[in-house]
Amino acid sequence: MKLNAFTRFFLILPMLVVFVFATSCKNQNKQAVSETDIKKDIEEYVYPLISAFDVTTMLTEIEATYIVDIANEAENVEKYFTEQSKAVNLGVYVADLAYATTYNQKSAVQKYFKAIESLVTDLDLTAAIGKELANEIESNLDNTEVLVDLITKLSQNAYASLNKQGRTELSYLVLAGTALEGLYLTTHISENTLQNPKIVETILYQKEPLMKLQTLMEPYAETELSASIYQMVKSINQVYAMEESTSAMTLEQIEQLSALLNQIRAETVQQ
Repeated sequence: MKLNAFTRFFLILPMLVVFVFATSCKNQNKQAVSETDIKKDIEEYVYPLISAFDVTTMLTEIEATYIVDIANEAENVEKYFTEQSKAVNLGVYVADLAYATTYNQKSAVQKYFKAIESLVTDLDLTAAIGKELANEIESNLDNTEVLVDLITKLSQNAYASLNKQGRTELSYLVLAGTALEGLYLTTHISENTLQNPKIVETILYQKEPLMKLQTLMEPYAETELSASIYQMVKSINQVYAMEESTSAMTLEQIEQLSALLNQIRAETVQQ
């Protein structure tokens, strides 16, 4: 019996439905597995230091104003060619992105995220960040709370991904960039730093994480990739160690920290 086209369509329709349903389920399962894998990575490689937002939020709480030219210029991303400079400045830009986000500086948020995207691509971390993150950030420029979650996730995913790839040393360089930039921002937001006990408190808040970072980096203290950054972190901790107080710092300490961070900036950010 010869079937017309209309009849044939209804005969194959159930098979098409089954195929589309199976394909849809397969894609959903892939996406679910991918999201589960990322979650497992984050749980396995827990971000070991304080968030950049912990520092920038403290700055707003002490009513420090946003300083436009204090952070690393987004355009500097084109100057970083070595693996070390890319990793360190990825961390720097994460701190700068947190700073801009905390103060609701929309144009700066966009510029810093583009710089981060560039370095993420260069360091082969695109899969960890996710294709949709850029769109989510663009869509939530007016929602600081959501931006904080997205940027925190970015940091966690990058750290977990580098460790999963066996690139732990590189992950510590990213951490170092964020930690050093956070301290730089804190020590350079006011000419009267010592006279403001809240700023001193914020500086001291970063002491323990930097000590932990030094411990994490010790296995790589003499490698070509990490030696110079390790020495920078160690030098900062030596200034902290000049006084054991957890609630005050001397003028000499703050002046040394400020000068040391200026030098670190010249060697890592400005290049």
